[in-house]
Amino acid sequence: MERQDGVKKAVGRADVCELLASAFSFPDERLAAGLCDGALAADAEACLRDAGADEAVAQEVADGLRAWAGGDAAELCARMRKTYSRLYLAPGGRTPVFPYESAFLHVERELPGIPTLFRSPVTLDVERQMREAGVVAKNGRKEPCDSVFEEFEFLSYLFAKQADALSRMADDEAVAWGERARTFARDHVLAWLPQFMRRTQELADGEPYAALAVLGAAALEAIV
Repeated sequence: MERQDGVKKAVGRADVCELLASAFSFPDERLAAGLCDGALAADAEACLRDAGADEAVAQEVADGLRAWAGGDAAELCARMRKTYSRLYLAPGGRTPVFPYESAFLHVERELPGIPTLFRSPVTLDVERQMREAGVVAKNGRKEPCDSVFEEFEFLSYLFAKQADALSRMADDEAVAWGERARTFARDHVLAWLPQFMRRTQELADGEPYAALAVLGAAALEAIV
């Protein structure tokens, strides 16, 4: 039973991280459709519960995501793209919330100059940890690997490998994958994503991204 619970929790963590990687990529109609038909809310609630979140928290998160149920997916997608661009993609150094760890921390720490998006110590360490785990960033030459969606996708991969090792009773492997996940969370994820979610909630109040940020905050509490 203990092993089954461990597999269930690792799978839940992998799934919620995968969900968040999709949620914080540039929005497409599939994401909007998931909000409109309630599938995203249902998936979020199930993943959070499996990952170890309190049931009341999981239900509250899901209820927040159901605010757009019954809406038109195409219209919602267009709205989300405008919000996403305003929040995360504003040009000329005026981005309200950078979706990249190195740039976000540059602003958060009030460092001088323009944030570096590529080849910063942060991005290099994210790249190193991915490479050592056998992962190559999908669009490493065009997109910094320390983006919110790449970091969630990497965590999803680590938890999925842990779940697989547990299911095969390869306990040493499971411990190693769990340690990789904890190290990456400590070195990178927790350094900025809790603040990223708070800033998104503040600046996107009433928009889907505020509800998605509530999901992100709840997930971070559950997986680390």
